[in-house]
Amino acid sequence: MYFYLLYFAVASKEFTEADFEELLEQARSRNAFLDITGKLLHCEGTFIQLLEGNKAAVKEVYESIVKDQRLIAIKTMATGHAEERYYSNWSMDFKEVSLAELNKLENCAHEDVAAYIKNASAVKLLKLLAKA
Repeated sequence: MYFYLLYFAVASKEFTEADFEELLEQARSRNAFLDITGKLLHCEGTFIQLLEGNKAAVKEVYESIVKDQRLIAIKTMATGHAEERYYSNWSMDFKEVSLAELNKLENCAHEDVAAYIKNASAVKLLKLLAKA
């Protein structure tokens, strides 16, 4: 049985390509060491992430994310247990999408991604991660 945690956060500043490379290198290395898998989605300054693995390890990683000065407005959307991992082949899958792509995936016309994500249900965000 695996523990999962889904959250969203808003970046405190605009991320550059170098920022993303550094973030993903750190996350993938740490996650591989801790046997954590998941997916990170970035859309116009907002992150959605699903972490899965051993409960203590996932919580350890999440606590470090909460303390990360590059992020603000962090909110846990869902936690729970699952028989299988959603992203068993990824120490951290990553996808960058634009608001236009998000609207196309969701068949809607949101003007602000942060407002949309704040008001979305955890199930809707999990489906978005699966589609993106």
